[in-house]
Amino acid sequence: MSIEKLLPVFMIFGFVFIACSSDDDNTSTDDQNTTDCTNVSSTFAINLTTDGCDIDLAINSVYLEVIDAGADTRTITFNGIPEHLVGEFPNSGNPNTISEQNNTYTVDLTPQQAANTTSGQGYEFGILFSGVSVDPYTAEFFVGSGGTNMEWNITTLTTTVDLGLDCNNAHVQPTGKYHYHGTPNALTSDMNIDGSEMVKVGYAADGFPIYYKYGYDEAGTSIVALTSGYELKEGARGGDGATAPDGCYDGTYFQDYEYVSGISMLDECNGRFGKTPESSDEYYYVITDNFPSSPLCFSGTPSNDFRFQ
Repeated sequence: MSIEKLLPVFMIFGFVFIACSSDDDNTSTDDQNTTDCTNVSSTFAINLTTDGCDIDLAINSVYLEVIDAGADTRTITFNGIPEHLVGEFPNSGNPNTISEQNNTYTVDLTPQQAANTTSGQGYEFGILFSGVSVDPYTAEFFVGSGGTNMEWNITTLTTTVDLGLDCNNAHVQPTGKYHYHGTPNALTSDMNIDGSEMVKVGYAADGFPIYYKYGYDEAGTSIVALTSGYELKEGARGGDGATAPDGCYDGTYFQDYEYVSGISMLDECNGRFGKTPESSDEYYYVITDNFPSSPLCFSGTPSNDFRFQ
C-alpha cells in the first residue's frame, strides 16, 4: 500500500482540482481538439543522486530468506528499515515518520510466466535486499467538478504533485512503512553498482528476480544500460476538464504513456529473458531510470501476500 492510499484525500484531490480548473483547462472538447501538443515538456521527474539523504535510522534493517525446495517457496521476512541513508521525514510533501514493520511474504522459488500479465495496481511489486518494498502505482486520480475519474491515475514520478519523495524516490505510508517508487539511489550506491556487471537487488511478487538498470546485450557479451519501452502518447487527452483530464499528454498520469514495441529490450513489464550471473537464460525484471522505473505489471503470478489489504 502506498502513502497515497491513506493521505488525506483532499490534499491531493484539492491540488488536482485547482490544476484542472484553470481557464486554460476548462476548454470545451472542441477547443481541446485544436490544442497544439507538438512541443510538450514531460513532467517526468526522478532523483538520480544521493543528495539530501543524510539520515541514518537508529533501527537495524531486517531482510531474511527461508528457502523450502519441497514447497517451492522463498519466504522473505523484512522490516521496512533500510540499511542505507534516507531523507528527512516528515517533510512538506509527506507527513509521516518511518517506523519498523513486521512483514513476512512468500513467493514462488521457481516462477513461471503466466498466460497473461497481471497489472501491478493493487500490489507491492517486490522486496529489495534493503528490506524495503517497491510500490509502482499511486491511489491519486483525476478529480474535476464532475467528480473522481479512476481511469486516470496520477503518477508518482512527476513534477505535477509533491508526494515528499527522498533521494531514493521513496516516501512513507501513514503506517510508517518506507517504500520505493523508483530508483533507490542510496542502495545502488552502497552496492557499488557502476555498470560493470549485473547486480540483483531483490525479488518480485511473482518470484522472478529484480535487477537494477544494467543487463547483457542481445549477444550476451557486454553489459549495457537498459531502458523501458514506454513513451509519452502524442496529442491531447480529449477530456472536458470536468469529468476527465484535458490538456496534452505530459506524464502527469500513467495513462499518458504507452508501451512501444521494438524500442527496448524490455517488455511491457520491464522484464526480459536473458543471460544473468545465475543463468544462461532466465526471466528477470529491471528497475530503470526512465518511466516507469518500477515495473508496472507481472509476467508471472504474484503472491497474494503483496496485495494491498
